Amino acid sequence: MPALVNLSSDVRIAAALGLCGSAWCSGALMCFTFGGGSALLDPSLPAAAAAQASLLWRQLYLRRKAKIPPVGVCTALAFAYAAYKLRKPHALKAIQRTRKTLALAALLTVSIVPYTLIIMKHTNAALLAKSTMAEERSKKGLETILDAGTKELIKKWNALNLGRGTLPLLATGLALYAFFFDEQTPELL
Repeated sequence: MPALVNLSSDVRIAAALGLCGSAWCSGALMCFTFGGGSALLDPSLPAAAAAQASLLWRQLYLRRKAKIPPVGVCTALAFAYAAYKLRKPHALKAIQRTRKTLALAALLTVSIVPYTLIIMKHTNAALLAKSTMAEERSKKGLETILDAGTKELIKKWNALNLGRGTLPLLATGLALYAFFFDEQTPELL
């Protein structure tokens, strides 16, 4: 019988929040890569809009930065709570496996923050600098063009962001397995 059936209501709610949160984080991150980030590189984009690609990227980035990390942290807490509420020491091996799987899901979800701060730091900084330069040129009434350097940075950012979006997706997959497909898990509470 799937593990989720045998859990108390509070753990089932935490599981649902964790699953929904990690799936949402992954979708929100990947949407930026496949939607916004890719649209900024579309060759059919009018020249005036393409020239503002770094500014548009910055607006998308700042909105994402304000919303996704808090959801990721709350999601990780939900997974951690569910793992914590499973039986404690001397528990059966299957219960310990489920706890470890949920703990790993929590770590994968919240790892989007260090991934951003460590792996994406230089690309983010370079794109933010490009957007500041474009903004200054625009304020002075000077023409701004989408240069090859900005295009390459956006392409690199898209690839890095896809990697970041994969982390909560993996967390979702692990939690789904732990709660619905691990038939070996006995009654947990």
